[in-house]
Parts: sequence; structure tokens; C-alpha cells
Amino acid sequence: MDVYPLVMSPSFRSGVSTPWGGCALKDKFGKNTPDETTGESLEVSALPGCESRISNGAYRGKTLGEIFALWGAGLTGGRGKDFPLMLKLLDARQNLSVQVHPDDAYAMDHEGKQGKSEAWYILDAEPGARIVYGIDTHGEDLRAVVESGRLEECLHWVEVRPGDVFYIPSGTIHALGSGIQCYEIQQSSDVTYRFWDWGRTGKDGKPRELHTSQALSVSHPEGLPAPVKPEGIPREGGTSTLLVKDPHFRLYAVDLDGTYCLPAGEMLFLTAAVPCELRWGKHRQALKPWQSALIPAGMKAVDVSGSGRILLSCAAGGSVKG
Repeated sequence: MDVYPLVMSPSFRSGVSTPWGGCALKDKFGKNTPDETTGESLEVSALPGCESRISNGAYRGKTLGEIFALWGAGLTGGRGKDFPLMLKLLDARQNLSVQVHPDDAYAMDHEGKQGKSEAWYILDAEPGARIVYGIDTHGEDLRAVVESGRLEECLHWVEVRPGDVFYIPSGTIHALGSGIQCYEIQQSSDVTYRFWDWGRTGKDGKPRELHTSQALSVSHPEGLPAPVKPEGIPREGGTSTLLVKDPHFRLYAVDLDGTYCLPAGEMLFLTAAVPCELRWGKHRQALKPWQSALIPAGMKAVDVSGSGRILLSCAAGGSVKG
């Protein structure tokens, strides 16, 4: 089995699935989006019905799920029977719904799936753009706030700028606001409970479904996670900075300044904000800005060369420090 770095071709969520989406994934990030309300570019996804595909090498055209079935632990490092993580780029032309995700235990008991924790790295934002990050009920019971129709007035809004990072563990009430594009690393799960959708209606004139009972059951309104203190670690070829540490994943920024050696033995998701080149053995693979590549856990030494920032995510326990 000859594993190699996989350049990914994304799947998209658009149209009625993402009525809040826009054109920025195409216009700013060069994605071949299907329409003008494309909200999500699923860069690395094995989620059934939303699978990304391989765009290079011997397995060009195969889905990530097919590669996982072929390579198994050679791809992921042997972490369980399911592909563990998902990577997206998002474009919010309008506010996303106010939502919350369950933890693994609740999701498995009620949905037969794993839960979802995630993190956002803000790629671009219009001046004054905001996200919902938590809620302030002023000591009142959340159920009473929701049942009295006052959820919206208790939302905690945060203004964002490019480069900001937000950790959103399961149970955190959140919503991406309008005028924002972001990178999202998350558990590979589609379990989302909507609290509120701003009164929007679909083409059929009906509002999207809310999941109030489930959302109340899994929400943790009492506080927000403490941010990681970013600490850059210089190495040959670049500086690595840990941005988010979750029990399921880690997110790093690496500022390249030459040739940087990636760690072996860990599955890595690499998204380039600048042109760069992967090198392994005698092989070379160029990456354009905003292309994503999956480095299999079974790879030996892989280098990345360039000048500027890349984003790296890995499963919990992995480290790009080497």
C-alpha cells in the first residue's frame, strides 16, 4: 500500500441547505461552487452524501470514504472505525441559525452518531461583523428565557477580525454572523440542534425546523471555554503556533519561511493560505492558495516549502511540533 499526500476536491453544501451562503467561496477562495448561495466547502469530508474526492495521483476521483476503506490505519493512524474529523470553509452572507451541538454520549444515545466540537479561524470579515459566542441569561434559567421568546435578546455577540480563533466545544451556543468567511475544523458529525433561525422561511414559505427540546438538553450556558494562549515555537523553516486544543483535535497555524518538516505518524489536514509545495522522497506536489491536502498517518517524512501561513489540524494526541 503506497500512501501519499492527497490533494482534496471539496464537496459543497448550497441552495436550500445553506440559504445563508453567498459567492465568497468562489470569488475570494477560488472554489468551483454550484450556485450563489453556497455556504460550505467541505474540504476534507467522509460524511455520507457530502464526501470530498481525491484530485491527484493514483487514486484521483475516489471519495475519501473509499480511500479510508482501502488504507484504514495507514490513513488515520488507527483511531476507530469511523473517519474522525471534517474540515470546511464557510461563507456567511447572512447570519447562520443559532445552534448547539451535543457531546458524544448524548449524540450516540439519541442519534446513533458521534457528537460535535469545532473551532473557527476567521479568514475574512466585513468591518463590524460579529458572531454569537455563548449566551448571557443574567442568571435566569435558559428554558424560561427560551419559552418566553427572549433568546435573541440574551445572545452574546463578539466582533471578529481576520485571524481571530474561537473554540466551540459541544454544548456552546453559537452562530456565525453575516459578512464572515471562516475555516472550521470539527468532529465528523452532522448533528446540529437549532435554537433560532431569525424568522427565516424557505422557498416553500415555511420556517426551517427548530430543535428546541434537544438544544435545551445539551446546552451549557454557564460560560465559555478559556482560550489557548498562542505561543509560537520557531523551528527550521517556520514557526508553529497552537491555536486550539480539544479532546478530539488540535489546530495550529504554521508561518512558513523556507522548508518545514511535518511530523510523521499523524494524519494531518493542511490548508494553504499561500502557494506552497509538498515534498516527499523524489515527489513534489504544488498547492494553490486555499487548496487543502490530507497527509496520511502512514507517510514518512513530508516537507512543506513556502513563505506565509498555512493551517494544520490533526487528531487529538498529534502535534506539529515534531
